[in-house]
Amino acid sequence: MSWLRPIDAWFASAILPHEPDLLRQARRWAADEDEARDLVQEAYVQLFQLTAWDGIANPAAYTVRIIRNCALQRMRRARIVPIRQFAGLEELDLADPLPDSFAVAAGREEWRRLTAGIDALPPACRRVVLMRKFDDMPPRAIAEKLGLSLSTVEKQLARGIELLSRTMRASAEQAPGEPALQQTLRKA
Repeated sequence: MSWLRPIDAWFASAILPHEPDLLRQARRWAADEDEARDLVQEAYVQLFQLTAWDGIANPAAYTVRIIRNCALQRMRRARIVPIRQFAGLEELDLADPLPDSFAVAAGREEWRRLTAGIDALPPACRRVVLMRKFDDMPPRAIAEKLGLSLSTVEKQLARGIELLSRTMRASAEQAPGEPALQQTLRKA
């Protein structure tokens, strides 16, 4: 189908499969079936006018939001609006696909603990772990680059990963004021 534009293919795969759900949402905010279909079609028109359509993370939720905004706009223009239409707008229950503030904070804290754990590794282990896990270098290439034997690289990698794993586990049970790596090294 070479006559399809990229936005047409995106629309067919990301929006059209959700049309029954979109209509169901539009019926909650419309006076009748025809108005609900008009709201959905109006949302489609707005989607096709977007320039950054491929950057929409959740197309179905975005379309529902457009439908809701179109319904609000129509209600504002109307002189008399049945109260049930406004009640339907308050019941909008969309799951936000983005992590909540707690998940963001927890992720940042885990990243901080990980980087602190990596920084506290012995220098030889840290260098090998970073080259293997972050630069995605195979052990043989690390050995060649550092002028070490493959066996030495594998031992340093295993030791570094083990120390880092212990540090991450211990950080959850860490005593106040004491770095988790210090606890881990004392136990090892």
